[in-house]
Amino acid sequence: MKNKHTSMYLRMIWKAFLNRITRVFIASLSIAVGGTTLAALGLVAFTVPAQMSKELRAFGANMVILPDSSENLTDGTLQETDSIVGNSVLKRAGYQYGNLLYNQQPLQVMATDLDAVQGVRPYWNLDGKMPANDDEFLVGADVATRYRFSIGDEVGLMQPTSENAVSKQMKVSGIIHTGGPEDEQIVMSTKTLSEFLGDRGYDIIEYSIDADSKVIAQYAKQINTKVKNADAQVVRRISEAETGIATTLRTLIWIVSAIISLLTLIAVSTTLNSIISERSKEIGLKKALGALPGDVMREFVGESLMLGVFGGTLGAATGVWIAAEISRRVFAINLNINWWVVPITLIFSIVIAMLGCLMPARRITKIDPSQVLGGE
Repeated sequence: MKNKHTSMYLRMIWKAFLNRITRVFIASLSIAVGGTTLAALGLVAFTVPAQMSKELRAFGANMVILPDSSENLTDGTLQETDSIVGNSVLKRAGYQYGNLLYNQQPLQVMATDLDAVQGVRPYWNLDGKMPANDDEFLVGADVATRYRFSIGDEVGLMQPTSENAVSKQMKVSGIIHTGGPEDEQIVMSTKTLSEFLGDRGYDIIEYSIDADSKVIAQYAKQINTKVKNADAQVVRRISEAETGIATTLRTLIWIVSAIISLLTLIAVSTTLNSIISERSKEIGLKKALGALPGDVMREFVGESLMLGVFGGTLGAATGVWIAAEISRRVFAINLNINWWVVPITLIFSIVIAMLGCLMPARRITKIDPSQVLGGE
């Protein structure tokens, strides 16, 4: 018996849905517009800033560590700072600086982990390739021009001392163009420079961290407190730019979403009110035949629920497409779609439909069969 009652209830809702397809379409379209806005802007708000943050990593490190005394940083310093920053680290590299001689002319040298540096300084433009072994090195564009170095050249480098100077023939594997100080330097592995100058530790350590400026500042504070001989500093022009873009974009999107949600609620409520007016005689007849106000309201709520599901499904699908187009055309980013937006949009649409039917539902309880059926 219960199954028959449920089946009849669903048939009544479906018939009411089909018989007023124009009004239903308008209400569903209003919900779909709201759902589309929520889905599209929600995806943009949460996905685009994260992807833009990764793009901004191309501008370099957002935290640097310097020695706060005459002693250089060590591998132990790296291990301690790594333990504090944890999984937020995207890349990090330590750097040593020194001078070597080429034909008795001084060359400024930067030594680092050549695999890690590409993650910390991805803006390097490289002609040739990264050194494949300890007998190869990179040459800055200005140095290559000044000394006429070419890729593949064998270059004799020497330790800048007069007695028992270490010398070594090395090969130019690539030429780097950065527009920065690297153009005036030669770059080699830390191990190679230690053959000339010994192991002297690091002059600076750079971190590329996946976090906003507040979190990075907390990391820096912890490092300064817990790690000996370490002075951690936030590169604010990069970290604050990331945070500012994300905050501004999300705030704007939530304001727009709130306005669209309110307008959607008004449109749905107005449309449902019109449906109630059209169906007043039908509702009066049902009451005259013994239907309780609660029975009529349950039917009306069921129709509103169907509107929410239909509009929410349409809105979610359209919103995902619009978000992908916005990301591609406006931000030049291929959107990584988070599919959690679909159930959230459905829930939002159902809630809007339920809220929109509250005031019209109150009118149902006030309909007097004798007046409505009498033509008043």
